[in-house]
Amino acid sequence: MALQVRRGTNAERLGITPAEGELIYTIDTKQLYVGDGTTAGGNASIAGTIDSLLADATPQLGGTLDLNNNDITGTGNINITGTITASGTVNLGDGVGSDILVIGGAIQGHMVPDTDKTHNLGSLTKNWNNAYIGQLIVDSQITAERIQADIIADDSTVVFNASTGLIPAAQVSGTFTGNVIGNAAGAHTGTFDGDMTGSVFGDDSTVLVDGVNNTINGTSVFANILQTNDIQDKDTSGVLTVNLNNTGGNAQPRIVLESNGSAGSGLWITTNDTTRTLAGTDNIGRILFRSIDQSGTETPVVAIARKDEFIIAVGSKGTPETMHINVGTGNYGFGIEPSAVAKVNVGGAMLLGNMDTTARDNLVAANGMIIYNTTDNKFQGYENGSWANLI
Repeated sequence: MALQVRRGTNAERLGITPAEGELIYTIDTKQLYVGDGTTAGGNASIAGTIDSLLADATPQLGGTLDLNNNDITGTGNINITGTITASGTVNLGDGVGSDILVIGGAIQGHMVPDTDKTHNLGSLTKNWNNAYIGQLIVDSQITAERIQADIIADDSTVVFNASTGLIPAAQVSGTFTGNVIGNAAGAHTGTFDGDMTGSVFGDDSTVLVDGVNNTINGTSVFANILQTNDIQDKDTSGVLTVNLNNTGGNAQPRIVLESNGSAGSGLWITTNDTTRTLAGTDNIGRILFRSIDQSGTETPVVAIARKDEFIIAVGSKGTPETMHINVGTGNYGFGIEPSAVAKVNVGGAMLLGNMDTTARDNLVAANGMIIYNTTDNKFQGYENGSWANLI
């Protein structure tokens, strides 16, 4: 037969004082209490053990808590002083950003993500303040508003000195855009597009370009022109321009060639083209004299050197020649009429143009032109719009 003890709700238990040794069982909380004759409601049956967890506000374990493959679930806080040791996956927070993980102590060990290049440290709107790192190894790109540090190459040379704000010229290569202020030492390979202020020195430390006196010095000055264009077409690509503008006074701008040797000075204009054989009318070089006045009117004079010819023309492109010398034929032409030629030999006489009547009639004739007609064997002149015998 079962033994029954005094029973009732927990509220009813608290309303009585059971006698010493009297047992009371609460039917709602399922707890067993023992009376001592003085304590209202009696005392918990097994104080300090797992049986008293619901009744005791501060229950204590008498040994290690074994979950026996079960979980601890609930809502509340866990306050522990000591070391927490856990194996497996530790989940903190629900991943929606509303939970906060507060770490007040030091972190011992490595912080390694579970997958490569997947998780972030901070975000665009929530940055960490200061990061004190002994060495930073970055596999990809660094994006920063400002970097305050020396930049050291793999061979330990200083590429950028943060204390002086300078980059050694020996460390600069590739394409550079911007202004360079200060001294630059080392070789430059490539193109330079922009303004340069200062002097230029040769490998033997001699001054090639004097930035103080605005002079160019040297035994030879070479300008490699990558493209040849007709300067009369006003296409200045591939043209070396020396500005000799007179800034004041009566001195005229000029280029002076001086020589201390017996050979004398000279201006050389050469054309190197090993892909062709020069014909008599192939150009060797040209010199252009050009003036643009206040109204914008341009007055050009060009001297053209060819294999067998030397031409001087005054006026724009296509203007009839002013002087034409052909060393191949021995003809010397003066004036604006291209058909007028004269031959003058040193120590000899002038030989006028010899031609037959057919060739004469093909000329662009002008009043004052004189020829020798081999058909009529007569000196003839063009006067008043027709040809007439002079003798």
